Amino acid sequence: MRSVAAGFTLIELLVVIAIIAVLAAILFPVFAAAREKARQAACLSNMRQIGMATQMYLQDYDEAFPQTKGHTTSQPQIDDADGSLENPDIGSVFDLIFPYTGQGSKQASAQFKQQLYSCPSDPNPFDPQCPAVYNPGGPNVTSYLVNGYFVWGLHLAAIGEPASTIEYAERRSTVVNNAPPYCDDIYHPWFDPAVNPLTPAGTNEMDPRTGAIATQRHSGGSEYVFADGHAAWMRFSQTWSPPGINLQTP
Repeated sequence: MRSVAAGFTLIELLVVIAIIAVLAAILFPVFAAAREKARQAACLSNMRQIGMATQMYLQDYDEAFPQTKGHTTSQPQIDDADGSLENPDIGSVFDLIFPYTGQGSKQASAQFKQQLYSCPSDPNPFDPQCPAVYNPGGPNVTSYLVNGYFVWGLHLAAIGEPASTIEYAERRSTVVNNAPPYCDDIYHPWFDPAVNPLTPAGTNEMDPRTGAIATQRHSGGSEYVFADGHAAWMRFSQTWSPPGINLQTP
């Protein structure tokens, strides 16, 4: 008698394929979320190092934050409301604090600098078009920004609540609603028409979608570094909704 080889029927194969498809549909988003969590953790680690480096800088400079502007003012929201004091720019905060990251050789420093100043979730951390096209003559950009209040000679003693005052944020590096990437290493909380009527026309660096900050880069929120050196994830609405909520102004 002739034996019949055991095998799958067409229906059984289709059932197996359907089960695999269902499992893939369930697991792929889980894997994607896990990868994003890992990228977010790396970004938070970078920002913590930036915060720690700044704290060490403060110890060496009598609690003065790194100053990058040629002018000094205690009220930039008034004196620079229209951007009139933006020049001259005498350097980058991120260059000033980098020696405090503890890196050794020049080659190692260059590699670490690329890693430290790029968020893994940022699709374009070092956009070469920023100084070449979008902001001619402007600075080379990274994934991160410094709050403009901190670059005019601000001292730690002038901040009432350092643990609740944002010093660094994440830069918006993508086109949103036809708005080009934000192409500077400094953002200005006073460039918000709802807050300051002297803000240049068409400028709102605190717009939650088209402003300077990548407000939704990580699960609907973003990472921030505070004036006391700690870093944390927050939703933008928890940081900026004046007059009730304002963690951007010292």
